[in-house]
Amino acid sequence: MPCKAFFRRHASKQGTSKFICEDVGNCVITYKYRRVCNGCRLAKCFHVGMKKSLILSNDEREARNKLVAINRLKRGKVPKEETIVWMQPPLLLHVKQNPCQHLSPCDQVVLANIFYAYENTCIAAKNTRFQSFPSIAHTSIHKLLNELSPMFEIFIEYLKLIPEFNNLLIQDKIRIMRNHFGNMININQPLMYSVTPTNLLVTYTNVFNTDITNCLLKRNQIVNQFMFDPIVLRVLLIIVVLSSGNCRSIDDMDMDLVCDDTLSIFSAQNIYVELLWRYILSRSSNERTVVTFFNRLLMYIFHVQNIGMRIDNYMNRFTQEIELMEPMVQSMWPRKRNDENMNVSNTG
Repeated sequence: MPCKAFFRRHASKQGTSKFICEDVGNCVITYKYRRVCNGCRLAKCFHVGMKKSLILSNDEREARNKLVAINRLKRGKVPKEETIVWMQPPLLLHVKQNPCQHLSPCDQVVLANIFYAYENTCIAAKNTRFQSFPSIAHTSIHKLLNELSPMFEIFIEYLKLIPEFNNLLIQDKIRIMRNHFGNMININQPLMYSVTPTNLLVTYTNVFNTDITNCLLKRNQIVNQFMFDPIVLRVLLIIVVLSSGNCRSIDDMDMDLVCDDTLSIFSAQNIYVELLWRYILSRSSNERTVVTFFNRLLMYIFHVQNIGMRIDNYMNRFTQEIELMEPMVQSMWPRKRNDENMNVSNTG
């Protein structure tokens, strides 16, 4: 482990049993022998000038990254050197471009609005009402989703700040939220909590089978490659929601699940697909890199959809769990035709 990482992880442990030298406190610490004595290694870190006060907490690091992102949006550019490694093309393909040439002033305003809309709804709620989610390790699905219900309502508030979503027919908004409920949760949850909370991890193992739990953990690993940028997944969420498709009911011919104004939904989705393309292009040196990035995004969406279908199939055996859910999340599950009491009218 590099000294910088060692100090960041263990600076607060000085004087504890594992960081007290078993000799006279003068062990030779070199690259080869740095693991011989943790106590002397940590002491050497302090001796050369490393300071515990300069270590950022996770919240401070997240706040710093957000500030950097805001400043980049204001300037309308993102330095190529700070893009994620796999996004950087080979040297032969690296062509210097002006990031602003792909994003119009209107694009930059829309991206900034998306950023602040998510900050003022989902992130604000996370920092106040949902600092710990779930609050306990649940042993039943309905209790997990009941605790999720107010968080989902906050997510709807985010969507209502997106003009193209807010302008849709009320019934179409209800349909697309039901059709993409799992996709929204599976993208938004790791976006809000970049590190899976322990209670959530234990809950997964308690309420789902091993197959679904492994898929959820893999989801978190896949999404990490997009967490470097605060904009990408927020726009992707809008794209996923603005879809008239319904992978949850492939075998169901219920016409009530079909949206009335599919053309408006498609047009709205296309706006954000093109916006995301231009945004990624502004951060890349050529279109080939953007295609690679979009392919990875598509693979992530397919994985998320696969998880949703697995959970739906799993839930078919636990209809009593659905009956115990809060009205909001209960209405997101497939219902019998004689039970059409939807409780998402607040999306209008």
